[in-house]
Amino acid sequence: MPQMIADISSKIMKYLFTTIGLAFTLLSALQSHVSGQDAASGAAAPTSLKLPESDLRGNGAFGFPQTQAKVLCDNADLRLSVWNNSIYLYVQAVLWKDNDWSLGKTDDGRTIGDNSVLLLDVDADGEVTANVDRNYLLNPWPTMLGLYYQISLGKGSTTGIKSDTSGRGAIRYIQTPEGKVIRVDSYLIPLAEISKQISDKIRLCYWGNSPLPALTVNSVGYDSGGKPYYSHRLPLVNYHDYVLMAGGDLALDSVPDGRSDRSLAVPRPRQPMPQVGVTAPEILAKDWLNVEKGPTLGSLHGNVVLVEFWATWCGPCIESIPHLNALQQKYAAKGFKILSFTEQNRPGVENFLKHTPMDYAIGLESDATFDQYGVTGIPQAFLVDASGKIVWEGNSGDKALEVAVQAALKNN
Repeated sequence: MPQMIADISSKIMKYLFTTIGLAFTLLSALQSHVSGQDAASGAAAPTSLKLPESDLRGNGAFGFPQTQAKVLCDNADLRLSVWNNSIYLYVQAVLWKDNDWSLGKTDDGRTIGDNSVLLLDVDADGEVTANVDRNYLLNPWPTMLGLYYQISLGKGSTTGIKSDTSGRGAIRYIQTPEGKVIRVDSYLIPLAEISKQISDKIRLCYWGNSPLPALTVNSVGYDSGGKPYYSHRLPLVNYHDYVLMAGGDLALDSVPDGRSDRSLAVPRPRQPMPQVGVTAPEILAKDWLNVEKGPTLGSLHGNVVLVEFWATWCGPCIESIPHLNALQQKYAAKGFKILSFTEQNRPGVENFLKHTPMDYAIGLESDATFDQYGVTGIPQAFLVDASGKIVWEGNSGDKALEVAVQAALKNN
């Protein structure tokens, strides 16, 4: 009898452990699904939303009122539709041929995933208006999922990527019963955030990118001749006109918020951005261009140094280069140095320099310096005086930079 009781107890315990283990397995799978991430690949997984393609074409997805919306672009690659009510602007892009949510690599070796930009000419004047026009971004980096934005600072210049939007949005993937996977980008933007109301006019366009399959689409018919291009290349004159209407109610919770997703890549630890008045952190790069030996701030003590962060894919950064070349030429003899840092590798930057000369030192694969300076958006620059302290920080294309350089050299 004791042996029989022991056998029964053993079977019960085995059953309980098996059941508990299964429960944890299911919970883990559910958590991975809710986060929108495939644990094995590290890439965003499609949502569980299953929808016939005909329904998606007719009614949209994620609460988007497709039947009431204005369709701005509709072709074999992309449908872009827009709707609004008195509170929100809701824009939805359907990329019919992007059936892969995997991460990929840029030409210069950076990890990238599916991403997109909604460009807004907020005052609808056909020109770039500083502190008014803005761009909203979905998944700008695998560590930054969901909705972000940048504010225009003038032609070719924007703020860094900002996360304090009151809107929401995400890149999601719909599985059809026919076995297809279709990408849907949703942008929900509060009208108060762009200072607009019913009957106002705005202008907008959409740019979407995928590393796998390799494709880039836009809503305004821009043709790059087969060459890669970024959203800042889209001509303002081609943006779509849209007059804000009096739409109905919207179920806010039906719009996905990608900011609650887990990052697709492991975030790097970053220090807080150093403030004016503190000693500048030391710099480091794996490789250098335009200089025989990689400098340090210590070796340049006594000079006024601009520590600048940029990339070849950043439109505002590229617009800043002639300005920096001019500063280098004008003030180099007075003890002014520019150290420009990018996370990109030598082949990518050397190819860029073939058509865009840069007359100052370039630090390559400078991830550690980006992290040390807390840089999350570019262009970003810090002016370091002869004593090693930061005396100015901001956009490297800002005209105020030259005033700061002059003041620092005068005090040198």
